[in-house]
Amino acid sequence: MLTPTPTQQKPDQPAEQKKPVKTTPSRRRAGQTPLALFVKGLFRPLFKGLYYILTGMRTHKLLTLIVVLLLLASVFVTNYLAVGYFPFGIANDPFNFHVHGTNGGGDQVKNWLYALRNGDSSTLTLLDKDMSQPPDVNQLVSTYSQTQAHLYWKTITVMGVYTEGDTTVDSIVEVDVSANGPGGAVTGFMIWHFVTANLTIGPTILKVNLVDFRAPL
Repeated sequence: MLTPTPTQQKPDQPAEQKKPVKTTPSRRRAGQTPLALFVKGLFRPLFKGLYYILTGMRTHKLLTLIVVLLLLASVFVTNYLAVGYFPFGIANDPFNFHVHGTNGGGDQVKNWLYALRNGDSSTLTLLDKDMSQPPDVNQLVSTYSQTQAHLYWKTITVMGVYTEGDTTVDSIVEVDVSANGPGGAVTGFMIWHFVTANLTIGPTILKVNLVDFRAPL
């Protein structure tokens, strides 16, 4: 009777030793530095607030429009009450000198200059009635008006307004002019000095004189 030969068992092999894996610390991204986290924490509420505001504006368009209109109206009214004209120069009258709640004779100065520009000697005579030494209106019209002197008045600019201790107001006005010559256009400017006051009869021009009339340097 045959008996199977016993199988030989393989000797126990030592278990393979796993090599230790070296780990290197990962570098922080730029957005994870302490400074970046601080900046994020500082601006996150602001951005969230803007997000919610924009979201609310999208869902409540009519209410948003009313709020914007009220805000603009309050800005315009506040600016007008503070300086006498609306923002962006709207309704700004440079001849309103804002002296003790009045225009300080600015309307008379404006009327005088426009009368000179238009060659209106009658209006100039009426405006000069309270001057101690009124200028010769006919000479003024023939020398500086558009109608007779053929000067084109381009811009009129109030350079300065000064309130004196005797309640009179000194104002300096520049007028830019041009004329056509044989060789082309000629430019220049006039500087006028006015003295005005609010008398019992109302705002009045007390004195006017031409400071300078020349071409620009």
